[in-house]
Amino acid sequence: MLTVETRFHGTISVEETDVLTIDYEILGFPSEKRFLLLPHRPDSPFLYLQSVQTSSLAFVAIDPLLRFPEYQIPSAEIPPALGDSSEWAILCLCTLGSGQDPTMNLRSPLIFNRNSRHGGQFVLSLPYPIQYPLFSGDDEAPEEPSHAGTYP
Repeated sequence: MLTVETRFHGTISVEETDVLTIDYEILGFPSEKRFLLLPHRPDSPFLYLQSVQTSSLAFVAIDPLLRFPEYQIPSAEIPPALGDSSEWAILCLCTLGSGQDPTMNLRSPLIFNRNSRHGGQFVLSLPYPIQYPLFSGDDEAPEEPSHAGTYP
């Protein structure tokens, strides 16, 4: 068991196999190599990408297909070491600042291989926005894709 100090969940114990390894740097955080995915709340689509090394570092992330069902990633832009796209878990980092509408970064997704638990952040060549609105003002929630919630 591994004991980890977290930003939002206090001290937790996890299996070493729960750790995600960052082989392809999260932009701006080159020394952060080990993370956990933790739930925001049981009924929430948001996850915390919590650094194992730095307790104060936790990103808010979401499955982009929950908000943008047409989202696609060109396989040619992702290293073969991460396997086939059917093996990927895809998350987008969210920005939740005061005075700003919440957004997610579709241009630079996090991609992990569900089996190996290795991955990182990738800047796509497609013209996806860096600040895509998380909420459209619609009263209807987007339909959940079949693979939503299946993360490494």
